[in-house]
Amino acid sequence: MAPVTGWSQTIHTRLLRLLARAHRAALELHQRQEGLSATEYVLVAAVVVALVFAAVKLFFGAVADKFSELTRTVSGG
Repeated sequence: MAPVTGWSQTIHTRLLRLLARAHRAALELHQRQEGLSATEYVLVAAVVVALVFAAVKLFFGAVADKFSELTRTVSGG
């Protein structure tokens, strides 16, 4: 391998520095995300619970409507 001299050494050094900064930024991002994971799980769980409640309410509302319709039909009114 040829020795690195002049402008190629400058480019090589700058690329290594850029790579090191990118690596450090990725590590810092990963460390910040570890603290957020519990909050994210709570938020996702809250959304799921809200969707389940809405689905149950709609389902039982539809069942109640059908039951009312059936009782009206049976009672002749």
